[in-house]
Amino acid sequence: MTGFIGAALAISLSALSQDAIEQTPLSLAEAVMIAEQAEDASVQVWQARAQALEHRGESENALPDPMMRVGLANVPLSDFDLNREAMTQAQIGVRQMFPRGETRELNRLRRRAQATSAREGGDLEQARIRLSVREAWLETYYWQRADALTRQSQTSITQLGEIATASFATGRRNSHDVIRIDLETSILDTRLIQIERQLEMAQANLERFVTPDAARQPLTPQLPVLPAMPQEIESAQSRLVSHPMVRMLDAQVEARGREVDLALQQYRPGWAVEAGYGLRDTRSDTASVAVTVEVPLFSRRRQDEGVAAARQEEAADLLSRQATLLEMNRQLEREFSRYVRLSEERILFDEDVLERARQTATAVLIAYENEQADFAELVRAELALLDAELAFVRLNIDALQSQARILYLVGEVQ
Repeated sequence: MTGFIGAALAISLSALSQDAIEQTPLSLAEAVMIAEQAEDASVQVWQARAQALEHRGESENALPDPMMRVGLANVPLSDFDLNREAMTQAQIGVRQMFPRGETRELNRLRRRAQATSAREGGDLEQARIRLSVREAWLETYYWQRADALTRQSQTSITQLGEIATASFATGRRNSHDVIRIDLETSILDTRLIQIERQLEMAQANLERFVTPDAARQPLTPQLPVLPAMPQEIESAQSRLVSHPMVRMLDAQVEARGREVDLALQQYRPGWAVEAGYGLRDTRSDTASVAVTVEVPLFSRRRQDEGVAAARQEEAADLLSRQATLLEMNRQLEREFSRYVRLSEERILFDEDVLERARQTATAVLIAYENEQADFAELVRAELALLDAELAFVRLNIDALQSQARILYLVGEVQ
């Protein structure tokens, strides 16, 4: 009888495998690659912003356009005769302004730092996409695996019910064994509906990053191997400063520092050079050159307040960086602790719980065949094995998702 059940399960698994062969399984690495190669708008917006800031920096580094002046000087108002007075002349002049101190170069450096911050924002978005893909793929894997295990268990219980029906027909079993199989099958049908709903939600999350066809095809049957991560919490914490979020804040702090330097430039005068040429009818033409200098005498309060405001904004960004690092450190400690506990529980399940559940199911089946156990006990043993298998898969998925979050925080060890 055991051989019959094993053969039936083998045929069922073979049919499931044949259906899966019709589609190429999607691995986690392939899903991540598809997502990273896609031109995601959330990443492109940061790249466009960085390019715009670089162009703006080059624009602000250029000198202001010169100003040209054309006019008439010393025109007699009595008759407006341009030839009567010797001082009457047509004038043409050019004026070039020069901004205060190193304002132009500091503006360029500020925009460059802001562009760097925007690029780090793009890297941060890419890291978030990679994490989201890994979490969505792993969640989809769990529900696909849960669906397969539940259907296998349902098939096993149905086959056991057929054996119970045959035994009832010969008078060896009671009728309630036959009724019990309908109840357990209905319960598993309900569980399958819930699993399918969760699977559809997980696939919908995965579709955000890969094509719908790829998200709904079978996943590789083996659990994926994620890149290596630091084994010690201290080593992982030292890598937090390399996170794109922190690098983005570092660039923002640098940009704020440039704004402080720009505010300090307001203490320095701006100046301009002007050259002119006068055309006269009867006398020699004239030329003039002048230098105009701003004298910041009456705006000291405005300049002092501008510098103070720039320094406070820089201090605020520094505090924001510190707060972000502190929160990331807390997240890392929580995920490390969670990963360690999940790994320990996973080992316990693999070496003890699953083996005991399998042994119990086999022992109850043998006892049932020898009429030493009832059908209800046989079904309970089969469902207990299913629950243990699902719990083990869930532990593996939770551990891998935790590892993915750690990799997001500290990066992948090369």
